[in-house]
Amino acid sequence: MAIIKSVENGVQAKSVIESFITEGYDRDHIHVFANSNKRAEDIADFFNVDASKTPETTEDDKGFLASIKNFFQSTPEDLHHQLADIGVGESEHASAKNDLDAGKVLIVAHHPGK
Repeated sequence: MAIIKSVENGVQAKSVIESFITEGYDRDHIHVFANSNKRAEDIADFFNVDASKTPETTEDDKGFLASIKNFFQSTPEDLHHQLADIGVGESEHASAKNDLDAGKVLIVAHHPGK
């Protein structure tokens, strides 16, 4: 089973990540999701944890060239699969997506095989 914490910024993310580590979660099993892959990567790199790719949508994501770009990027279904793969319950997926859409950062910790 996975535990999801939704935070507003990097300071809160730091606190949650440190708490998960103190609780015994391995850094390889702590994942950062954000509506901007750059934001997730920055936080994850700083704390040496996993940054999961999430779908990014901007006003520039319209038209033929944008559709080609989007073909090679993550989709909402990818987010659904990523969350399921690390043990996030189906009932929590909509809430997680809403938090990401609101600009929050999700920190997810799990113990594999449990």
